[in-house]
Amino acid sequence: MSLLKRYASLAAAAVAVVSVGLAVPASAETTHTQAAFGEQARAAGLTREDTEALQAKVDRYLARHDGRQVAANEIALADGATLTVTVPGERYVRELSTSAGSRAAAQWECDNEYFCMYRQQLGMGDRLALYYCQDYALQDWTGEGSYYNLQTRGTQALFKNQNRNVIHTTPGAPYGNPSYDWTPVWYVRPC
Repeated sequence: MSLLKRYASLAAAAVAVVSVGLAVPASAETTHTQAAFGEQARAAGLTREDTEALQAKVDRYLARHDGRQVAANEIALADGATLTVTVPGERYVRELSTSAGSRAAAQWECDNEYFCMYRQQLGMGDRLALYYCQDYALQDWTGEGSYYNLQTRGTQALFKNQNRNVIHTTPGAPYGNPSYDWTPVWYVRPC
């Protein structure tokens, strides 16, 4: 078989696979996912009302941000950041996507090698976790919040204004700031 024919047959096979994948109704996939997220929230001890309120909060974020829901309270944003929202009635974020999802929420919840930003002071409120060494554009992230830098020891994050000029450099990791005004910050580069 000639090289050209081999590539043509591979291309035809790829088109066939993609066509089969597109034949599944998107609503069925979404419904299954929403049902799985609801089950995940209930398994973590949330009531039906709290599960619905949590989903409404996630839906509001998704309406304003480019991303996809990956857990009952977690959104993978298009730029690589992860947004985790608090469960109704709780002050701190907690992971509902893990088997430890039923554990109590904890202050300053942040994974190793991440830079975490919180909507409220003292590590409370919804959390934006940044990992990649790039500029992350902040949307609707204003007012008094906080941050915890748990990146590689000594790594500093840069906060930038709308012109991408550095307006603040954090102390080296590990370091947390219990109160920081996000209003002048338009971009964060966690490295």
